[in-house]
Amino acid sequence: MKKYLLDTSICIYFIKGLFDLHQKIKAVGEENCFLSEVTIAELKYGIENSIQKEKNRKNIEAFITNFDILPIFPVLDIYAKEKA
Repeated sequence: MKKYLLDTSICIYFIKGLFDLHQKIKAVGEENCFLSEVTIAELKYGIENSIQKEKNRKNIEAFITNFDILPIFPVLDIYAKEKA
């Protein structure tokens, strides 16, 4: 089964109920979809810059709990070696 790393835009579309993403993610299985720490940081940045902070914080925190979060730190050395 394929694995999917959801970027920030896809997360926002999902939370807003756009593009039938609920069905698409359900079809591939939430267990096959992941978030990165960078995406979490961007979503939290969006919360802090929004007008409805508490509403958005609740929505995003609820969303995040559905997925495993991949740490960025372990891949930094791999990235550096591959880039060199």
